[in-house]
Amino acid sequence: MPPDMDKSHNAPSRSPGYETRDANVGGVLNFLVTLGVVLLVTALISWGLFRYFSAHDVENTAASPFAETRQLPLGPQLQVTPREDWLKYREEQERSLGNYSWENRSTGTVRVPIELAMEILLKKGLPVQGQLAPAAAEKPAAPGATRGKKP
Repeated sequence: MPPDMDKSHNAPSRSPGYETRDANVGGVLNFLVTLGVVLLVTALISWGLFRYFSAHDVENTAASPFAETRQLPLGPQLQVTPREDWLKYREEQERSLGNYSWENRSTGTVRVPIELAMEILLKKGLPVQGQLAPAAAEKPAAPGATRGKKP
């Protein structure tokens, strides 16, 4: 690149390296004043139109053609407070585990508190695999069960 390409053709050979002309302060102030006046006039016109249209609003507007249409059902409801819902659910479950209630009245099935149910189960005992349940052990043997044994 030739050495004279980085300089403008009309610039003096000894430039100070910065802008020597000042900005036109009067032009900038005139622009700002004009802009402020235009904004103020626009705001006043908008305010006047708003007042005019609000005062002359038609009271007897025609009913919407969609006023008699069937309303669609709401979509799925979002869970707004999941933590509170979970705590409420847990409280209901704890309450049902600790109280007496009917499970099925027609068959006489009752729900008892879980602590009492565990005590009853401990007293009764659990059947062990390969053994008969206590109720089945007390029953007499069936008549055909002694076929292979000699008297």
